[in-house]
Amino acid sequence: MLRLSLILAACSVVVTAACQDPCVALAERICSCEPTESDRRSCRTDRIVNQQSQIAISDTDRELCAEKLDTCSCGALDENDLDACGFVVAAGEP
Repeated sequence: MLRLSLILAACSVVVTAACQDPCVALAERICSCEPTESDRRSCRTDRIVNQQSQIAISDTDRELCAEKLDTCSCGALDENDLDACGFVVAAGEP
């Protein structure tokens, strides 16, 4: 019975991860690159928890986030390859 419970728990984790919004997954990945646990928690709170109810994400946004999941990494951010993680500079900004 314990084995069945462990298998079900593992399956629910896989299903939850597979069903996660790609933009939330991308934000999680970006936040995971913060240097300390405190910074990672703060990032998650600022970028995910607080903004989810304030920003409407379209299907086009989700497709872009899914694409950026393939290229976004801490290494890309360290090398200032911001486009790899979907960051864009607004017109008129340096």
